Amino acid sequence: MNGTGGILKRAGAILAVAALAGVASAQDPCIDCHAAQELDEVAQVHLRQFRDSAHASAGVSCADCHGGNTSTFVELRAHKGVLNSAHGDSPTNHWNLPRTCGRCHDAEYGALQQSAHYALLERQVRAAPTCTTCHGSLAAQSLGVEGGLQAQCNRCHGPDADHEEVGIPGEAGQEALARGGRNLARLRALGQERAEVSRAVLRLRDPSKRHEAADALFAINGSWDEAIEAGHAFHWSDWESALDTMAGAIAELRSALAPRR
Repeated sequence: MNGTGGILKRAGAILAVAALAGVASAQDPCIDCHAAQELDEVAQVHLRQFRDSAHASAGVSCADCHGGNTSTFVELRAHKGVLNSAHGDSPTNHWNLPRTCGRCHDAEYGALQQSAHYALLERQVRAAPTCTTCHGSLAAQSLGVEGGLQAQCNRCHGPDADHEEVGIPGEAGQEALARGGRNLARLRALGQERAEVSRAVLRLRDPSKRHEAADALFAINGSWDEAIEAGHAFHWSDWESALDTMAGAIAELRSALAPRR
């Protein structure tokens, strides 16, 4: 079958294969099409990692980062404008990633621009980290608490790193990295507490109490945002200050929500 009929027949087959593969076809036509191809093991892992990622769950499409035309299954049309990541103009090129990620993660991008890391990126220093250096690419995630941040930082800043222009010398450097790890662990713990008090506020039946609690929760969320931004700017003192403020606000809200005897 040729022409439009052939394209529609192929599109139907692609959607059927994608459904059998357990892929949410409504979310990403790129995944639908690529899942229908005969892929090598590396490409299959590539698809699985993205399909199971936080980005896919949030409805982010391949085209949101890579470009392309998701309205067609015709290969040349679908891939129009898509550039290999090695190309200097690609949105997923090492040097361009912060700007690409920043289209959604604007606060984090703004904070990163205040950091020494971003200054290295602007100078295109070989050792300069980008978003994927810490968070990974397809299966993007936050760094793990148990030594995750310090281990990642040590790849460039540790005693065995070969990048003299970005090294942090001696025990002071290791303490700085450990301090960042402690801040991250505390952020995770406070994030859980924040979620708990948020659920407690939603359970309030009294409208006036819920209104007051919502105001307090708004302040907690503001401190959370400040902590996230300070962490991405690598400003440890600002990060700790925001965490202290958030911890105090959560404690006050917990006290206000506690049943009166």
